[in-house]
Amino acid sequence: MKRITLAAAVALPLFIATANTAFAAKIAVIGTGNVGSALGPEFAALGHTVVYGSRTPTDKDVQDLVAKTGHGATATTQPEAVKGADMVLLAVPGNLAVDITKSLGDLSGKIIIDPTNAPTPPTDDRSSSQIIASFVPTARVVRAFNTVPAEVMLNPQFESGRASTFVCADDPLARVTVLSLARDIGFDAVDAGPLKSACAIDRLLAVWRVLAFDAGLGRNVAFELLRR
Repeated sequence: MKRITLAAAVALPLFIATANTAFAAKIAVIGTGNVGSALGPEFAALGHTVVYGSRTPTDKDVQDLVAKTGHGATATTQPEAVKGADMVLLAVPGNLAVDITKSLGDLSGKIIIDPTNAPTPPTDDRSSSQIIASFVPTARVVRAFNTVPAEVMLNPQFESGRASTFVCADDPLARVTVLSLARDIGFDAVDAGPLKSACAIDRLLAVWRVLAFDAGLGRNVAFELLRR
C-alpha cells in the first residue's frame, strides 16, 4: 500500500494514553456496507460488543458479516441497535446520514462517530458532522475515519508507517475515546480539535480522490501526518 505524507510545521500536543477505551463498549454499527464491514470486525476483535443495525438484518449478507465478525456480534434493526449502545458508527451513505440519524431514536449522551462524506460539500461552511450534530444536540458527535477508504480501514499499517485519521469533536472526552479507539485498530489518530475543524479536514478528501483516481495511485493510499 502507498501513503501520502503531510509534514507538520509545528509540534502537536501529545495524547495521554491513560485515557483509553480499555473498557468493553457496546458499539452500534449502522450500515453493513464497505465501512461497516471494515470497522465492525476490528472493533469486535478489540473486545467491544458490536451490534449491526441494518434495514434487512436477517439477509444472508448481513448474517455472513455477523459470522465473520464473531466475538458475540449480532444484527438487528437500526433503531434497535442503538438501544443501550455507548457508541454509534454511522457507516451509511453520506446523502442519507442525516435522515438515518434522525430515525434512530434517542441518542442522548451517546458518542456518534461520523465517517460519512456528503456527495457535494455543504454550502454553509459546515461539515456534515456539524449538520448531523445540529439534529442530535444531546449526542456527542465525533468526526473520524472520513479521509481513508475502506481498504485502508481494513489495514491502516503501511511498510513505513501508519495511516492517519483526523478526529474532531466538541466534547473532549468523546474525542479522546475515539482517538484511542482509532489507535487501537492501528491508525495514527490525530487530535484535530473541535468539530468545526472538520470543514478543513474534509478538503483532504478532494486531494485523496485526485491522487487515487486522476493520478492513478489507486484506492490503497492514505495520508500520514509527520510531527517534529
